[in-house]
Amino acid sequence: MKSNDTYLNVLVSYAYLQKNKEFTDLTMDLSMSGSVNVMIDSGAFTLFNAKQKRSWLTLDNYCKFLDLYGHKVEKYVMLDVIGNDAKSKHNYETMIKRGYKPMFVFTMEDNDFSYLRDAKNNNEHICVAGGVTTKGDWMRKRIQDVYKHTQGKLHALGYVTYPNMFQLPLHSVDSSSWIQAAQCYGRIPYFDNGMKGVGYQDVLRRKEKIPFKLVEIFEKLKITPKQFSNIENHKGRVSIATVCSIIAYIEYQKLSKRQNLNLFLATANVSQLKSLTYVNEHYNRGTLTYENFRKI
Repeated sequence: MKSNDTYLNVLVSYAYLQKNKEFTDLTMDLSMSGSVNVMIDSGAFTLFNAKQKRSWLTLDNYCKFLDLYGHKVEKYVMLDVIGNDAKSKHNYETMIKRGYKPMFVFTMEDNDFSYLRDAKNNNEHICVAGGVTTKGDWMRKRIQDVYKHTQGKLHALGYVTYPNMFQLPLHSVDSSSWIQAAQCYGRIPYFDNGMKGVGYQDVLRRKEKIPFKLVEIFEKLKITPKQFSNIENHKGRVSIATVCSIIAYIEYQKLSKRQNLNLFLATANVSQLKSLTYVNEHYNRGTLTYENFRKI
């Protein structure tokens, strides 16, 4: 296993890696160089939500992939079967018998804490499901109960909730909306004691002012009023919102690292991973401009 001491953590799904050699090679190169810390997800949940056929997502295929790349990342997740706890545990036990040490996924329906304690002995990193859809009291208690029974290093799947995630016994969390939200909702994100945002159309219509935090970022990126007023700069993967979202989540990752929590950003393709690493490098150097970001 390759564990890198960095705040720049990425979660990558086998659903996206398995047929994309360029994406796989880039991810592994960054991991082996120490630039990012990587967690591999099986992709079962990704494809289940997308309603895609997943005949290729078999235990044998996933294990073959891990044979090639599992040692190059910090951790990887078991292959679960959505909605079928028995089959999920069968897959997990088969992986253990074959010599793999995957993170066990404790699903929302599972309450077998004795099984969970045994799983912790195989790998102290444990995934707690439910964070994507459940952010309230139930999820907080769930995380506390799992920790009470295992004392393991818990990863809350999809649970990025400020400040609750810093108040719970968590080792890591992940966000899958860090880039999509900026491209879909017309809001420019920024981090200031939690994720916040402003609608660019509201600013253009003078219904809302640009917050001081964003003014500072715009100045660093050399974003001019003319660029901001150009609607084309608020569309797609190189929009103003996209680069601001990446900066916001890098700041979020840095804060999380200081709080002994690892925030993983789910990346789905080469473009997202290159954008993340490019912004991280140049923002830290003070050489990031919006004009250059548009060219990557």
